[in-house]
This record gives sequence, C-alpha cells and structure tokens, in this order.
Amino acid sequence: MNKKEYRFEGGIVEVLFQEGSVHIVNDTQLWALLEGKIKENTTTLVAWIVEQYRQLQGRDLAITGDSLAVEIWGHVYFEYYLLILKELVRLQLVADLLEPLLAKSDVIDCGETGYDNNRKLWDMLAPHKDFILGMLPGKIDPAQKEGSTGSPPA
Repeated sequence: MNKKEYRFEGGIVEVLFQEGSVHIVNDTQLWALLEGKIKENTTTLVAWIVEQYRQLQGRDLAITGDSLAVEIWGHVYFEYYLLILKELVRLQLVADLLEPLLAKSDVIDCGETGYDNNRKLWDMLAPHKDFILGMLPGKIDPAQKEGSTGSPPA
C-alpha cells in the first residue's frame, strides 16, 4: 500500500493507494478540507486522488469522480450526524450502539467494482451529486470529530 499526502492550506489529508482501491483517512484534516468549500475542495481532492492513482498503478481508477465524491460525503456526513445524535441523546446505550459505526468511519474505503461491495450504491447516487450537495450542511466543525473513536492507520 502506498501512502500519499494531499496538502492544502490548513492541513494534510492522507490517502492510501492499492490495486483497485483508495483509502482516505477520515480525520479532522479531511473535515477541515470540507469545511465551507465542500464542492470545490472535494473536486480538487478527487482530481488529485485520480491522478495519484494513475501515477502509482499505471492505469485509471475505475471509479467516476462523482461516485468518489458522493462516497466521501456519504462517509463524512454519516459520521457527522452520528456524532450529533450521540451528543443529543446522552444515554450510554445509544453511545454503545454508535461506537462500532463511528469506529468504522475512520478510513473511507473506496474500491472499484469487485473490490468494494458498496460501489453500486455510490455509482447509483453519483448522478444526483448536486442534489446531495444541496442537502449537506454548509459547515461542519472539525473539532466535533476530535474525540470520536478509532484512529487512522499507521
């Protein structure tokens, strides 16, 4: 697995590349990248990932940019809403139920068909990217991500 860092003003997003898939570390740095300029920064990140994959693997990643963008949003904002739910419903039972879901969200695994069981879902949602974008909150607070379970891979 090859690890690369996407540097942007304010931070670094780590991405791990392997044959047929990319793995984006979903940490406060990724949230900071999406903070405020979701569409523009996602487009730039996706283009960088596609180019890095081409350079490392010698071929194009068989995931469309829209599908990759929607998958990133799906994971980040799913976790965002889980964290809000956890904060609103301060019951240990709810926290215990949410912890495994939060732990799984630390890395966004994006794989081509055959490498990712959810590829069809993201491909199906991709044509609705602009509609999905319109439903996302304009801002997410990277500080909210701090303290969620799990940690990025070494």
